[in-house]
Amino acid sequence: MKKTLQHFTSSATRISIILVMLFAGLLFSGIPGKAQIYEPEGLNMPGAWNTWINPPANNLVLASSTQVPGGLVTKINTGTPRWQTTISVAATGGNLTGGTYEWLFTSGSSSNYYQNKWSAVTIIMNTLQLYTKEGAANNNITLADGKWYTMNYEDLGYVDTRAIFMETSAAPVAINTVSVPAGVIANTPVTVNVGLSAAKCPEENFFLRYSIDAWATSVLVPVVMAGTSGSAQIPGQPDATVVSYYVFSTTLATVTADYDLVTMRLNNNENLNYSYTVGSAPAAITFANLQYPDQGGIGIYTPFWVFGQDYIAGQTGIPGPAQGVQAWVGYSSTNSNPATWTDWVPAIYNAPMGNNDEYKADIGSVIGTYGRFYYATRFKLNADPYLYGGYSLTGGGFWDGVTNVSGILDVFTGVPEGDAARKMVYPNPAFEVLNINLQAPAKVHFINNIGIVILEKSFDKGLQQVDVSTFKPGVYHLQIINGNQTINQTIIKR
Repeated sequence: MKKTLQHFTSSATRISIILVMLFAGLLFSGIPGKAQIYEPEGLNMPGAWNTWINPPANNLVLASSTQVPGGLVTKINTGTPRWQTTISVAATGGNLTGGTYEWLFTSGSSSNYYQNKWSAVTIIMNTLQLYTKEGAANNNITLADGKWYTMNYEDLGYVDTRAIFMETSAAPVAINTVSVPAGVIANTPVTVNVGLSAAKCPEENFFLRYSIDAWATSVLVPVVMAGTSGSAQIPGQPDATVVSYYVFSTTLATVTADYDLVTMRLNNNENLNYSYTVGSAPAAITFANLQYPDQGGIGIYTPFWVFGQDYIAGQTGIPGPAQGVQAWVGYSSTNSNPATWTDWVPAIYNAPMGNNDEYKADIGSVIGTYGRFYYATRFKLNADPYLYGGYSLTGGGFWDGVTNVSGILDVFTGVPEGDAARKMVYPNPAFEVLNINLQAPAKVHFINNIGIVILEKSFDKGLQQVDVSTFKPGVYHLQIINGNQTINQTIIKR
């Protein structure tokens, strides 16, 4: 049964209708330059499915929420202005039963509910179609039991317009939660988590839509769902970028335009959209090591300087220490994770070294017991966690106990080395020959970093020379034994 617009014979009535339409276009337009349906009259969907009662008070999913109490055809003003309803179809218990129906989109006042109609379309599911204002034929649709149909109608006012019916095998689920990241760093991808009210049906697809230019343009990212949880990743953006986004569902597998018109459900933070601002990466120590030495041998309370370096982008490698950095050198009698050590000696700034800052500390002067000790560096930037440096032949890095390890220090019996010992033994570091100026006959031991005596010789009083050209480069411990007296000296072989 096709309904047509009544003819009005009164000039006053015609003028009134024109004024109402102009008023609706001027005051109820959500898009500049575009009119919309007069909202109190809303949009109705009478047809054979409700015996052409208009407004469809006998089936509220077909009735305008602004004209019929409890009507479920609802106006959405966010984005593209549109009207939406969701219809369940079932043999029993649904809003409608399966079948093929003629029907219309209508809008009008109580004096003529069929005053405006949009028609002449045979519905193709999941497709935006153009409806003719005052079309000659009724619309035609085929519905199947066990399905849900979400209808979106584009509100362009009293002109031809588009609408879509999206078919699903279950009621569209709500998008309950959308996460907002904190402390986003420039050029770092962001994962947004999504929570649904229930597991989705196969026809539902979820997308995150984001913009970095206040919605002048936008990009879609698929939301990968597993049960009621899912996630999408927004690519990294430059510093100070404001990213706005929301999540929506649709039956379309790909969407390149008309995002609002193909949306079934959305979560846009109550029309405010979700957003975050990309910030600069906070200053951080991204490299720390134990620079040198990797080993040594001394007497008790004998100076032994250890050097370590750290790197902070843009802050190290220039004169003066990076602000907020603290450094230590620690030691322990067990070869364990430095994070478990308790003996730490504050380190002082030494100098810039390339892009790094170098620090040093004397741990030998505080060790008063004999034995083998292990040492490593420790750094801290402001309130950040401690970071530990280890040694390797390739420059070291964060301590891991495998590639970057602790240094080894052997503390021997005997008198500590000092100025006198250093004057007796030279040059130090040595390359080919080491000179030893003995005040009395003595026995000389060269001990490597693992405590093995690699050379033992007896010398008379006077200047003696020892060929060290075959020694591997590294740190050695020299013992000069004269009766009951032992002089210790650390030797570096280049």
